[in-house]
Amino acid sequence: MASDDLNIEVPGSGALPPDARAELEKCLKEFGVEIYGEASRLEAGLHIGSGPPVITSSFIQEAFLYGKRGHIQRPIPTSRHIFDGVSYAAAVVAGVFAGKLDTPTGSIGFAASLGIGVIAYFWGHKK
Repeated sequence: MASDDLNIEVPGSGALPPDARAELEKCLKEFGVEIYGEASRLEAGLHIGSGPPVITSSFIQEAFLYGKRGHIQRPIPTSRHIFDGVSYAAAVVAGVFAGKLDTPTGSIGFAASLGIGVIAYFWGHKK
């Protein structure tokens, strides 16, 4: 099995200060991990049979183009799904209370569920 280490030369990087060079290495490593993950995803989508996955150079090239253009599909965190569910449930509850807006309970319930839904949506979609 081959090593996970890659030696990559970037022309002009030798002139960078040490902290900038370390940041460049970190960014290249992160991008490489994203490219490999995307290539694995592409291979899994086209994999036929029960044999081991084979990531070819064409998968790497396609993943590189996706990454270069910003189209790599990153996994959605579970917390976002939970907050989306809370915001949808709050919308349903707000709909129930909307039919009773002429009562204090309906007004307070509508406002509270509306607030909870908006807050849950924005907490789930913050970066």
